[in-house]
Amino acid sequence: MYLVVEFNIMVNNMDRKNLEFASLLHDIGKFYQRTGDKVTGKYSEIPIEKYGRNGAHAKWSAYFISKYWDDDVVDLALYHHQYSSSNYPKLANMLTKADHHSSTERIFSEEANDTSLTPLISIFSEVKIGDNKESEECYVPFKKIDLNEDSFEDLKPKISPKETMSGWNLKPEYKQLWTEFTNEVNNLKRHDFNTTLALMKKYTSTIPSAVYVSIPDISLYDHSKTTAALAVCRYLFDRDSEEKLTTTTNDQKVYLAINGDISGIQKFIFKISSPQEAQSGMSKRLRGRSLYLTLLTNAIADKIAQDLELTSANILFCGGGRFTIIAPNTEKAKAKLEEIKEKINKEFIDKFNAELYLAIATEEACAIKKDPKNEYEYDLNNFGKLMKHLTDLLTEDKKHKFVNNLEDVFKFEDEIKYDDICSVCGNLYHKNNEDDFVCPSCKSHEDLGQKVSNSNYMIKVFLNDEYDFKDAKKDFAFYDEYLSLGYNFFKSYKSGSDLIKFIDELDMFSDKFEVIKLNDTNFLEFANEFDELSLEKISFSFSFLANTVPKHPKEGPLYFEHLAQISKGSNKLGVLKMDVDNLGQVFNKGFDELIEGVDGEHISGMSISRMSTLSSQLDLFFSGFVNEIASNYVVYSDISALNLDDDSFNKKFKPIDLKLQNDKIEDEFITIFKAKSELDLKDKITLKRWEIPTIHINYSGGDDLLVLGPYDDIIKFARELRSKFKEWTCNNDSINLSGGISIVSPKFPIGKAANMAEDYLDASKSCGKDKICLFGEVVDWGDNGLFKGFNSLLEFGLELEDYNKESKVSKGLIYSMLNIWKSTFEHSSDIIDNENEWNNVNTNRLSTKSFVPLFKHKLRLINDKKVRKDLDKKGVKLMPWIKIPVSWVSLRMRKA
Repeated sequence: MYLVVEFNIMVNNMDRKNLEFASLLHDIGKFYQRTGDKVTGKYSEIPIEKYGRNGAHAKWSAYFISKYWDDDVVDLALYHHQYSSSNYPKLANMLTKADHHSSTERIFSEEANDTSLTPLISIFSEVKIGDNKESEECYVPFKKIDLNEDSFEDLKPKISPKETMSGWNLKPEYKQLWTEFTNEVNNLKRHDFNTTLALMKKYTSTIPSAVYVSIPDISLYDHSKTTAALAVCRYLFDRDSEEKLTTTTNDQKVYLAINGDISGIQKFIFKISSPQEAQSGMSKRLRGRSLYLTLLTNAIADKIAQDLELTSANILFCGGGRFTIIAPNTEKAKAKLEEIKEKINKEFIDKFNAELYLAIATEEACAIKKDPKNEYEYDLNNFGKLMKHLTDLLTEDKKHKFVNNLEDVFKFEDEIKYDDICSVCGNLYHKNNEDDFVCPSCKSHEDLGQKVSNSNYMIKVFLNDEYDFKDAKKDFAFYDEYLSLGYNFFKSYKSGSDLIKFIDELDMFSDKFEVIKLNDTNFLEFANEFDELSLEKISFSFSFLANTVPKHPKEGPLYFEHLAQISKGSNKLGVLKMDVDNLGQVFNKGFDELIEGVDGEHISGMSISRMSTLSSQLDLFFSGFVNEIASNYVVYSDISALNLDDDSFNKKFKPIDLKLQNDKIEDEFITIFKAKSELDLKDKITLKRWEIPTIHINYSGGDDLLVLGPYDDIIKFARELRSKFKEWTCNNDSINLSGGISIVSPKFPIGKAANMAEDYLDASKSCGKDKICLFGEVVDWGDNGLFKGFNSLLEFGLELEDYNKESKVSKGLIYSMLNIWKSTFEHSSDIIDNENEWNNVNTNRLSTKSFVPLFKHKLRLINDKKVRKDLDKKGVKLMPWIKIPVSWVSLRMRKA
C-alpha cells in the first residue's frame, strides 16, 4: 500500500515538473522561429491539425526542448494550442488555459505585423491617465539584459523601430541572441527551473511575445513567466480543491491573488541615534537595516511560495517591503497563508517590539468573469482593478494590526533591566560585555551593511530541520529561524572554491541553494564547478541590487561626516527621497484606452502579464540603473597614475583630508582627491580603479529610493536621475517622479534628516506631483509656462557661481538677491503643501514687480556689461524662485 502511494506521489511530482518546464518554455519556439532557421526531422512533418491554428511556433519549441528535457515536456509544449493531441490532455489543457489567461491583454492589430520588422513596444509608451497627452510610441532595443556602464543607453526605449535594428530587419539580432542563449543552455550540466527562468529573463525580456496580429507590448519573458505561474496554480487547484477543475470555462475562481506589505519600514530604518561612540558604524548600520528589510521581504515571499508549493515565477513582484503572488484558490493555501502571517507577526512583536507588521490581503479570481458588471467578483482580465481592491484590503488590515496576536503584544517580561538600552536604536537588550553599547540586532545590521558592500554574489540557503540555528550567526549575514532561510555574501573570486566550500559545509542542512550574481547577468561562471550530485540542490540566477556605497579601497566605507566634507563650500549632507507619482493609477487606469469595456464597464487593460512587465521594468531602473547613475559622482583615492606636475594638480584636483574614527590616541587621516571640473575621458579611464562613489544608496527598488551624499552631488544626482527616468519611461506625461531634499549638518540625526526629506517629498506631491522640494521651495522639474523649474534654476545657480569665481559678481550682490526675494515673496516660513495654494502663490509672484527697481539698482555694481545684461534679463524672470539658485551658490561659496 505504501509503495503504491509513494509511486503515485512520484508520478504526480513528475507531472508537476513536466508542466512547469513546458509552460515556461511553451513559446520559446517564437524566439527560435524568428531567427529564420528551419525545423528539421520529425517535428517539421507534424500537420496543422495536430498542433493547432496559430501553433506553428510550437514545432520550434518542441525541437529545442527535445535536446534538454524528456519527451513528456516536449509533448506538452508541442500541443499547447491543441491539447487534445497530447498524450496528457489534462495537463496540456492546464497549459492551454494558463497560456490564454496570461495573455488576456492581447490587443489585435488591424494589420498583420512582420515579426522580423516588429520590435517590442515599451510598456511605458502605452500608459495614459486622464487628459494627459498620449505618449509617442517607443521601442525596446533588441539586447540581452545586462548591467554595465553603457547598459542604460543600450536598453532605453527608442523613437523609431529602425533604431533597434543593426540591419534591414531584426533577424541578425534574433540570430545573435539565440546563439548566445543556446550556448549558455548547452553548457549547463543540469537544467533546473530557476536557472532556466533566469536565462529566459536575460535573453527574452526585450523580445515581443505576440507580434503577428497583436500589438507587441508584452515581452516573451513576462508572458512565459506568468503562464508558468498560472499553470502551477491550475495543477494545485485540481489536486487540492474539492471543486473539479473545468477545461472549457474561464469564470472558475481558480486563482488566489496575494498582496503583502510590511508596514513601519521608514520608522524601523531610521529609528537610530548617532552617539559619538557609534559614529564609525552609522553608514553601514543604516545600509544594513535597509538591506535587512529587503532580504526579509524576499524571505517572506519565498516562505509563502515554498509552503504553498509554488515556483519563483509565482512571485510576480517583490520589493520595497511589498510583494504580489499568484496562488491556487484552495482552502489549504489560505490556511497556510494565515498561519505564516500570524507566526511572522509574532516574530515581529518578539524581535522588534511590534515596530513592523506584515499585512496580507487575498482575493479569489477567475480568468474572465461571466458578468463584467459584477462589482463583487474579480478576474485576471482586469488585473488593475484586482490590485486596487487588494490595496484597499491592505489598508484596512493595517488599521487592525496584530488583532490575532494581542496576547503577544501585551505580554510583560518578569524582569526588565533598564540599564541595558542600545545606544543606537534605544531598545532594551541584555549585555554580554560591559563595554557593549550596541545591541546584537544593530550590530548584525552593521555587519550586514559591511558584507553587502560591493559584494558580487548572494547565496540563499533553504535550511531543513537538521540545522542548528545556534550556528547561524557564524554561517550567515542574514537568517531567520521561522522562515528557515539564510543569506550570505561573497566578493569576486578567480574560482568558485569559496562558494563550493560554503555550500559543501551546509549541504546536509539544506534542501536547496540559490547562487545569485548581483548586478551582473553573467551568472553561470561557476555553475559547472559543482559536481552533479550537488547540482541537484543548486540553482543559479541574477538579481539587481542598488548597493552603491562610498568605500575607500583600504579604509572601508566613508562616514557621513566624510561625505559632507566632500561637498564644495559648506560641509553639508544631502538626503534625497523620490518615488513615482500616481503609481496606483498607472496600474489601475493607465491602460484604460487600450481595451473597450462592455456597456461602459471599466476594463483596466492591466492584465497579469502587463503587471509583470511594468513592475520588472520599473524595478530594473530603480534596482539596476540607479547604480550606473550613482557611479557618475566620484572622488579618487589616488591620482598618481596621471603623473601631474604641481600646476596641473592644483588646476585639476582638490585634496581633502578625512579624519578616521578609531581607538588610536593620535588622529589619523586619509587623503582623497576631488576633481575641480569634469575630467576628460582619458583621465577618467586612467583613474577608474581608484574611484570612490560619493552617493550612498540607502535603498532603491520597486518605485522609490532614498540616497545620501554631499549636498551638491545629491542635488545634481536628483536632476540626472529624474532625466534618465523620463527617458526610460518614454517621456510619458502620465508617468512622473517627485522628490524632496533635506540639507543638514553631518552631526544632525540622520533619522530626522530622512523624515525631513520624506516631508519635502510629500509637499512635492501635495502641490501637484512631478515636482521637487529643496531649500524650502516646491518647484516643477522643468519650466511650466512662465513658472520656472528646477532645471533652469540650477543652471542659473551654476552660472552665478561661475561669475563669482571669475570675480564678475560679488558675494554681496548674490546675498542681496536673496534679501530682495525675502522682502518681496517670503510671507511664511512654512512649505506650501497644497496644489491650489501653490498655483495661487506662484501666480501672484509672477504678477509682483515691486522688486525690479531695487534689483536693477544692485546690478549697477557689476562692471562687466555683458554679465550685467545677462543677469538683468534672467534675474527678473527668475526672481520669484531665486531662493533656489542663490541658496545653491551661497553654500558653494562658503569656506568649509
